Amino acid sequence: MKSEAGFSLIEMLIVVAIISIITAIAVPNLKKTRQAANSASAIQSIRTISSGQQLYLQKNKVYGTLSELLLNGNIDDVVGSGHKSGYDLTVAVISDSDPNLDKKRFTINADPTEDDGTYGHFFADESLVIKIALGGPADATSPPIPR
Repeated sequence: MKSEAGFSLIEMLIVVAIISIITAIAVPNLKKTRQAANSASAIQSIRTISSGQQLYLQKNKVYGTLSELLLNGNIDDVVGSGHKSGYDLTVAVISDSDPNLDKKRFTINADPTEDDGTYGHFFADESLVIKIALGGPADATSPPIPR
């Protein structure tokens, strides 16, 4: 009589159970890691835009919009698109009624496209301090990102 080689049903169930346990542990950690990577990318995008603003200000004596920074070559196409790594990037140039202060202020917001209340929202202005708020838009009153 021939002996048949292979796995028994119990051995297969044990393997499936082990894989299920590993998956249950790995998936939440993967989500947190991806969220941290996207947040780091948003912070770096704000730094890139801030640097581009400083260069644009030196050349043009005013701050520029996202499209102006892109056309001037101060930022790359990905950041200039306004969407990067799950974040929407918006730049607002603020002009005051005083002609000497015209376009001397700007704000940058990086808000996640999907938020379950745990994602960081980021903000920066001409002070170049990046600020964070969890679960809602950040603004000038939000605390700075931790170092």
